[in-house]
Amino acid sequence: MRQPLKQPTTSVFDAAAATFERDRHLPSGVPEAIRSAIWKATRVPATGRVLDVGAGTGRIGKAFVAAGNLYIGVDQSFSMLREFRVNSGIASLAQADGEQLPFRDGSFDVVMLMHVVSGAGNWQGILSETRRVLRAGGVVVLGHTVSSSKGGNGQLKYQLALILEEMNVERHQPQQARRQALAWLESSASRRLHVCAASWTASATPREFLARHRTGARFAALSLSIQEEALQRLGAWAKAAFGSLDAAFSEERSFELDVFEF
Repeated sequence: MRQPLKQPTTSVFDAAAATFERDRHLPSGVPEAIRSAIWKATRVPATGRVLDVGAGTGRIGKAFVAAGNLYIGVDQSFSMLREFRVNSGIASLAQADGEQLPFRDGSFDVVMLMHVVSGAGNWQGILSETRRVLRAGGVVVLGHTVSSSKGGNGQLKYQLALILEEMNVERHQPQQARRQALAWLESSASRRLHVCAASWTASATPREFLARHRTGARFAALSLSIQEEALQRLGAWAKAAFGSLDAAFSEERSFELDVFEF
């Protein structure tokens, strides 16, 4: 029997939970393709237990739930998990800090971290816990969405980074954090695979980027005054660069996985 969600501590993601699926939508079929790619890349039996750290609203986890896998999703945000429960009433969910997982050593065959390490304040702590709860022979899977740095999304990210630097806000380097995390895992893994699970053409606008970025882990942790000023300046830049905040641009995106077996 699934356990009821318990009322929680707060998270920077709580306020964004209701619109998270809209702002970070994955096309139909992509979550299923991600699940299929993970299963094909591993030697985990169909009865293997799956832990999804940073499960959020279930954008990816719902595919595992629908397929009947032994899946548990954890997240710091109660509101995000509540949205997950609305979309998938039978999901096993728990509010937990990725650095202090409430599970015994060697409890899981697969541990997933999707869009987690690049924005984490302490990726080492999260990965140490991930390894603790992973059984011998199990796999850790890191996943993220990739798009060209020259596309509209990449241009907006770069410009926002410049604006925050001009505002004397310490610049976070997500790609560097991700590279360090991958190297840390590879140093003790017996096998590593890189897999492109899915690719698609996305259409987006600067306005959608502005709305989505409010819910980024690092950005949402900044003071509201800094957030508002940075987004106002980015909006002005985007109007000049794209002609309008509602000007649509298309770009190729993919969801890529790094699979580590231990």
